[in-house]
Amino acid sequence: MGVVGRVCVCIGVGGALVLSLVLTSSSASAQSALLDALSTRVTLAHPNGVSTLVAVDQIIRSGDTVATDETGRAVVTYPDGSTALLEENSSLTIEFVQTSAGDYVVRMRQTLGRVWYAVTRAVTLGSRYEVRSAGMASVIRAGSDSYVTVSPTGETTVVTISGTVDTSANGVDVSVPAGSSTTVSAAGAAPRPNIPAPSTPTPMTAPTRAPIPTRTPAPSPTSAVVPPVSTLPPLPTSAPVKPKTPSPTLPLATPRPTAAPAPAPLPLKDKFGPRKDAPGQPPPKTSAAR
Repeated sequence: MGVVGRVCVCIGVGGALVLSLVLTSSSASAQSALLDALSTRVTLAHPNGVSTLVAVDQIIRSGDTVATDETGRAVVTYPDGSTALLEENSSLTIEFVQTSAGDYVVRMRQTLGRVWYAVTRAVTLGSRYEVRSAGMASVIRAGSDSYVTVSPTGETTVVTISGTVDTSANGVDVSVPAGSSTTVSAAGAAPRPNIPAPSTPTPMTAPTRAPIPTRTPAPSPTSAVVPPVSTLPPLPTSAPVKPKTPSPTLPLATPRPTAAPAPAPLPLKDKFGPRKDAPGQPPPKTSAAR
């Protein structure tokens, strides 16, 4: 074999190896999902019987079982973005069945509690999500939101929020549209006709943590903070006001005796007799012309 032949063989082997790795990684990605514990306590049980407490995000695979206690909440996210949200006291076993390179079937077995399922619209025609319980099998269509409740007695209820969920129990098929629900009382029973969905609050996909209350310690005599006293501008200094000295009270003046009015002066007498021009005198006689 020449050099060219050896090079071609090496290229062919390398290409086959790369293709095998791509197919293996694609199959592995389809056979896995992401588990996120929203609140404690959440446990993950593997098919080999090993059970662990989930504290951080973990990759789960076919055959793993997720369980929550009375305070636990968890969400499983699949490669296409579809989710399964487990509420308190719930149990869900994950199963994956590979069909082709682009399509896969997700099968989940719910044995207890309430789980919310949200299937994206990006699911291909060959892919499907199935939820099974002791008495019912359901297929959740693309773009549908629903939840399934399984009681300790095995009663299963399917409630559709949006889209459509196809259910089957004891050979009877029931399509549950948005706003309605159906119930199977026990294994082997037929599903009840569609009834209006009960009023149930929509769950939150993000963890809801109550804010931690902050306590304000009581101030001690040594650690108490005295608020600053605002400094007022000094008052202007003014001369001290001298008290007024009362003026001495003067004695009342003694009234003086009033002098008697002076007698009116008597008219003076002319020693040569009364004046001719004095008032009261007869006019003088004029002599007749000569």
